[in-house]
Amino acid sequence: MANPADLIALGEDDNNDGYDLIILGGGITGSGIARDAALRGLRVALFEKGDFGSGTSSKSSKLIHGGLRYLEHGEIGLVFESVSERRVQSLMAPHLVRPLPFLVPIFEDNRVGLETMNLGLWLYDTLALFRAPRMHKTFRGKKAKKLEPLLGAEKLKGVLEYYDCFTDDARLVLENIIAANQAGADCYNHTEVVSIERTESKVSAVVVRDRVSNEQTTVKTRAVIVAAGPWTDTIAGGLGIQFKSRLLRPTKGVHLVFPAEKLPIERAITLISPVDDRVMFAIPWRTRVVIGTTDTDFNGSVDEVHATAEDARYLCESANAYFPTANFSPQDAISTWAGLRPLINEEAEDESDVSREHQIFVRDDGVILIAGGKLTTYRIMAKETVRAALNWLRDNRSETLDDRKIVRPRTKKRPLPGAKGLDEASAKGIKKLAKQLAAAHELTRPLAEHLAWTYGVRAHKIARSIAANPSLGELMQKDLAHVWAEVDFAVHDDLAKNVDDVLSRRIPLLLVGREQGLDIAARVADRLAELLDWSPDQRDTELARYQQTVADSRRFRTD
Repeated sequence: MANPADLIALGEDDNNDGYDLIILGGGITGSGIARDAALRGLRVALFEKGDFGSGTSSKSSKLIHGGLRYLEHGEIGLVFESVSERRVQSLMAPHLVRPLPFLVPIFEDNRVGLETMNLGLWLYDTLALFRAPRMHKTFRGKKAKKLEPLLGAEKLKGVLEYYDCFTDDARLVLENIIAANQAGADCYNHTEVVSIERTESKVSAVVVRDRVSNEQTTVKTRAVIVAAGPWTDTIAGGLGIQFKSRLLRPTKGVHLVFPAEKLPIERAITLISPVDDRVMFAIPWRTRVVIGTTDTDFNGSVDEVHATAEDARYLCESANAYFPTANFSPQDAISTWAGLRPLINEEAEDESDVSREHQIFVRDDGVILIAGGKLTTYRIMAKETVRAALNWLRDNRSETLDDRKIVRPRTKKRPLPGAKGLDEASAKGIKKLAKQLAAAHELTRPLAEHLAWTYGVRAHKIARSIAANPSLGELMQKDLAHVWAEVDFAVHDDLAKNVDDVLSRRIPLLLVGREQGLDIAARVADRLAELLDWSPDQRDTELARYQQTVADSRRFRTD
């Protein structure tokens, strides 16, 4: 694991030849690029000004999916690419990418009828080469009404069931970072690139500031990749990179989280908002239910994104039209999250019509920018970006690569860390792992299953710590599966540096805890103070920062 001391030493070493690539941005795209590039044999560093995945990459709808609605816009290529990657991701990380059934209810007044949707799903299955977790089914009459009894049945003509996958997006980022580190990359969170230096009009170094210690250093590099998601335009401008117009048209997506008892569904349900005909979902997630998402143009500061009262009312009104007995109200929400989609700036009348395709921009000075795209296709985006960077290096800095063998990374078939050594890369393999954890370490079945589905084979270390000290197996929250051993693991193994890292992404009580983690945040801060050698003032500061994070997430109640 890279640390600030290593960074300062690197910057002060005049004999160090520097990196081939420095990546700005530690979200899903940047982490995928770091992994791909390091596996090829390139010397790579990644800098993320916040925590890994703390931006858009941990604020998605948590879905790895083909994008059924993209068929309506004729984006056949994007759908084919996405359903293909859905299968790849489920094999690379079966503990993080899990099959989830979706229902599409069709009512008498729907714009798209039952048979038309049935044909669309046949095309969806065909594009997946009939390798979806399961083929779609069509239900009519009483069978349709029994699938999800809470779904309003008035004028219901039928229901279609198909399969996509859901994921832990923050952990998907984290495992790519860990894999990149294992392949030789140096990945730093809470570290910001403040400027780029050029020699003879070519990139030669970046100036980096550690946001914890506030120290700065200069690090040599041959090329820079900007993978900053919705921050792309802001960062490019700050680094002196000018474009004729904005690269991105960011749109805001908001989700509300409710207790499962509010809507105890077993499948995700596709909704067409009666407010604006936008596609959205009700998704069972971590013993909760998520309602989302919105899709509205955003023109504010990318560092100030939150759900508004209007967003919350819209989501509740849309969901109540489908679930008349649920009576969703913004005040009933446990939490909310809001993120920006980094969509390419193009002319589209409606926000939802903007393409989810990505674009790569290669500049003469050795700065490569990747913009647009979606979570599901991050691996392909990373591969194409690294290829573009390699082509630039060969054309402009070929002497630096002559003495090294650049190899294929084979990311399509290489498992992420939590899936290495699994008996079978599937849900069946994770269930078998859970049984092994329970038997080997005398864990309860629910705890073993939680650890297996969250950490994969990496769960063995947590299980051993609980076996050695049973108090670490204490639940952090009575209605959630997380245990206190995970706090130590978050610091020692999962690269967390503060309370927010732990409770927002490693153990996301910010999203699913009934008190959003406020009830145990002080205890977490005490433990991190021990592990990270904080002073009392630093402990209080980090606790206060997390409390402010919670307050920011609740702004929709008062806007």
